[in-house]
Amino acid sequence: MEETNKISVSQLFILLFLSRAFSLVAYSPAGKGGGGDLTLITTALSGVVQLLALAAGLYLCRRGTGVSPFITPGSGFFRLQSGLYWLCCLVVCVYTAVNFIAFMTAVVYDHRHGWLVAVTFVAAGALAACQGLEGLARGGGILAVLLGLGCAVIALGLWRQYDWLNFTLRLLPPGDTIQGACHGLAMNGELFALLLLLPYLRQAPKALPCAGWVGSLTLAAGAVQLMTMLALGSYGAMKPFPVFTAVTSAGFRSFQRLDPVFLVIWVTLGLVKLSVFLSLASGLSAGLFFRPWGGRWVWGNGLVVVVLALVLWTGPEGWMDQLHRWLAAGTVTFVGVLLLPLAGKLLDKRRKEG
Repeated sequence: MEETNKISVSQLFILLFLSRAFSLVAYSPAGKGGGGDLTLITTALSGVVQLLALAAGLYLCRRGTGVSPFITPGSGFFRLQSGLYWLCCLVVCVYTAVNFIAFMTAVVYDHRHGWLVAVTFVAAGALAACQGLEGLARGGGILAVLLGLGCAVIALGLWRQYDWLNFTLRLLPPGDTIQGACHGLAMNGELFALLLLLPYLRQAPKALPCAGWVGSLTLAAGAVQLMTMLALGSYGAMKPFPVFTAVTSAGFRSFQRLDPVFLVIWVTLGLVKLSVFLSLASGLSAGLFFRPWGGRWVWGNGLVVVVLALVLWTGPEGWMDQLHRWLAAGTVTFVGVLLLPLAGKLLDKRRKEG
């Protein structure tokens, strides 16, 4: 991405909110959604954990001139940082593509057409990424409005299905509570994406916008969980895509079936998430070899994403589960938000003292 490709703080947070919303819509209380340690209480606590981690990451990025998790380009550690961040972004891209393929082949297309879904999805994301970060950010405001309208339609459709007897506030043991609270941090790859996008901001983000972004994500996650709880009850815990199950079972006069609305939201959010991380991956791979960013880097990374996603999707089911468990453990987010910025700050301090 070009250095002149600057965006505002509000555009950044809208873009990252849409990206994170893809994972929130895919929320599942069982199996791939993180197990039984996800409750409304742990979701609220996860917001606090995410805010603390983001504050620490932003503090570690503020050193010398500018705000960035990277140290001076040209050093060996800069290449190492770029390579590790590239792997983190690539993992998120592959996870997004695999989730998209699994959902589309489960409820829309035949399982045999999964390769076509993967190629089409990644190609669309690559085309969007080639437009640059500024183009994605400009479209983010329009997509946010459309997302709000779509969610309002779905909420109206589910209103008559809500059963407040299904509402529960489970108190978990301390270990499960900590695990559930850290799950939101682990699955929020947008936290380290925010750090990587700091150099492309017209001004550094303040504390209040950061807190508002994390708070809105926490409220959105709680709203999705509350909606599925009230609409499906314990039945939702047995479904791999409970939000879609709730939507397809809804109906009221003007909208007999709301699944087309859900599909539009799902596809749009998936493209935004893939485009953001594919843009970051292509910029990092170009920087790793000290080459100017261009479309060929986007398509090259897109090809890698397609191949890896199809290998995971067509391979043993344990491969996909292992990828999710690895992400749910928080390895990728912890490395991107805390470990790499901390190492860069320590090396920068040591260089100045020397």
